[in-house]
Amino acid sequence: MFELIEWFSKKYANIKWDMQKCHHSFAKGEVNPYHIEDDCWSHTMLVCKVCELRGYSRAVQIACLLHDIGKPKAREIKHKQYVFFKGHEEISAQMAKPILQDMANDGLIKKSEIDVILELILKHGYLQRKESVDEMVEEFKDRLDFLKLLVEVSECDDIGRFAQSSNRGAEFRVKLLERCEEEKIN
Repeated sequence: MFELIEWFSKKYANIKWDMQKCHHSFAKGEVNPYHIEDDCWSHTMLVCKVCELRGYSRAVQIACLLHDIGKPKAREIKHKQYVFFKGHEEISAQMAKPILQDMANDGLIKKSEIDVILELILKHGYLQRKESVDEMVEEFKDRLDFLKLLVEVSECDDIGRFAQSSNRGAEFRVKLLERCEEEKIN
């Protein structure tokens, strides 16, 4: 993970800087209950650390590193009270395309991994919007290996924050992984 973060920090220092300046809170001194760590780069580093400690695959590591790079461009203030990042998943995935090409050109990933990583970035908040394990398994029944990777990214994103509701999806993720294993057996 260190190698990836170092590479990104040097090659895309401008994006790192934008993420450091992009805060989850509305104003200085305010606290966002979902991201007490405040800036997007700090959150990303926490997400990457969880990923590293879990020993997840290179694809998941890179998705974790790039999952919120679009937040600075998506940041909006609503009703002068809170910050909103509508569409940041799509923006992050778009911004990640040339970065992933550079990673492939520099030998950090295989070109064949790019599409999976892009989809992980695009859907990294997907599980938080779902409530039914059955619905998720049905949707990804032909791609259970991908769903497992998505669960891993979601876990890192969830745990990689200081929040009132940190790790809110843990039970859902456990049930989802159990069902995936059952489906593979059947």
